[in-house]
Amino acid sequence: MFKLFLTILRRINGRKTKIKEGAQSHWETTFETERRPISSSLEKNKAIVKEIFDRCDDLVIREIIISRKSPVRALVVYLDPMVNPDLLQHNLLRALLNVDEAPSNGITIAWLKEKVIPAGDIQEKKRWVEVGNGIAKGLVGIFVEGQGSVLLTSIFEDVSRSISQPTAEPLIRGPADAFNEDLRTNIALLRKRLHTTRLAVENLEIGELSKTAASLVYLKGYVTDELIHEVKERIQRIKIDGAHAGGYHEEFLQDNPYSLFNPIEPTERPDKLYGHLLEGAVGLMFENTPFAIIFPVTLPSQIQSPEDYYNHYWFASFIRLFRWAGFFFAIFLPSFYIAITTYHQELVPTPLLISIIASREGVPFPGFLEALLMELAFELLTEAGVRLPRAFGQTISIVGGIVIGQAAVNASLVSPILVIVVALTAVATYTIPSITLSNTVRMLRFPFMIAAAFMGLFGVVAGSMLLIFHLCSLRSFGVPYLSPLAPLSMGDLKDTFIRAPAWMMIMRPRLTGYVEPQRQPRGQKPRPPAPEGNRSLRWGRKK
Repeated sequence: MFKLFLTILRRINGRKTKIKEGAQSHWETTFETERRPISSSLEKNKAIVKEIFDRCDDLVIREIIISRKSPVRALVVYLDPMVNPDLLQHNLLRALLNVDEAPSNGITIAWLKEKVIPAGDIQEKKRWVEVGNGIAKGLVGIFVEGQGSVLLTSIFEDVSRSISQPTAEPLIRGPADAFNEDLRTNIALLRKRLHTTRLAVENLEIGELSKTAASLVYLKGYVTDELIHEVKERIQRIKIDGAHAGGYHEEFLQDNPYSLFNPIEPTERPDKLYGHLLEGAVGLMFENTPFAIIFPVTLPSQIQSPEDYYNHYWFASFIRLFRWAGFFFAIFLPSFYIAITTYHQELVPTPLLISIIASREGVPFPGFLEALLMELAFELLTEAGVRLPRAFGQTISIVGGIVIGQAAVNASLVSPILVIVVALTAVATYTIPSITLSNTVRMLRFPFMIAAAFMGLFGVVAGSMLLIFHLCSLRSFGVPYLSPLAPLSMGDLKDTFIRAPAWMMIMRPRLTGYVEPQRQPRGQKPRPPAPEGNRSLRWGRKK
């Protein structure tokens, strides 16, 4: 079945769309207008701007006169919703209109850039494609009579929402700020945590039409040049019309595109991205989305949570073990129920077996169909809770689960013990901090249920072996997905199933942080002060 599905996908992907004779794809051509150079005639430039932004009623073209003694005509061009009118008036137009003296050789673009326009992000462009894209992004274009180039300056209108608390990754103890849809704000949140010149921010652009801004962030000296080159090469290979959100790009960046497991981790938490950067990972941030993506990541790192490092290591280790247990329960608990009630009743203690048989008395469905119906009902309730307005979502999920579960038991459609199994499975699923891993687990338990229905525990064991083989073959930008478990790295196990004290985690992860392996110096274990009579041994060090 899986091979058939892959074959269909390959055929769909390989199908070529016929292009009519004489037609050309926009990947190969640009508009003829955008190929022209900037004219020195202001009237021609005005006509070309109107041609490029045809049927754009929000385009503003304002004619002004620069300099009082030797007046020169100029155009200020911008898209109204993307420019702050107050800043435009006070910072730009006032400076241009109040020019008293002009240079002897006349007003030039270079003179305006250096002497007149207030400090800011000012760019000089000579091609229409650059000017058109700049104005479309919200920049203000300044055209001057007799000049064959254009000045672009940024006077953006702040249309982003304010910094709020994380919604998809909430924490009890930890920073309460989250990324929003503004890329500059997100980079500022990251720089607020990393006051170092090692933080590299490389600007990229994705989408042939959307021209979505993206930023590649990493710590110089902590990441290999080969990884950065590989990331840039994969991003440059993305040829799509529009880049909607970070999740849209993950499918173009994965090492194993047909795997259920996603070795690229999205996050809306700046502190989580900050922690991964310190371990030698790379982040990719996009405009118009509050989620950054992190790579390379491993399965153990997706079980971890930023809150682990804000709590005491004993409690953090205790909770992390529960997450690992929840990961396995979410995958295997329904399949174990099906296998034991269908094939392996001898493995259950007699009193428990009698209780199970009594609870299933009158249920008309076999164990597999019973469990499948309940799991599908749970998935429907979960999806309904997500899609409904927030005020009703949780209420519908809780009330719907209780009502449907109780009604199904009273109608003898399902057994009470199965309702308990499904509820424990649901709770275990949402103990996983990673959104992508949690969604993978939700899908993965259905193949195990089918295997248990056909072959009992033998099917569960065979499926587990296939799952382990698949996980061992996965890579995240060359890093094994199961590291440090496979290949085994004993030094990294102190932050895998448990969290060791901070003063013990001297080295970075072996496969991602090997460029700068040492995280901190040794010998930082805290000690009580020496007795009053022996001050020379204070903090365990000799005088």
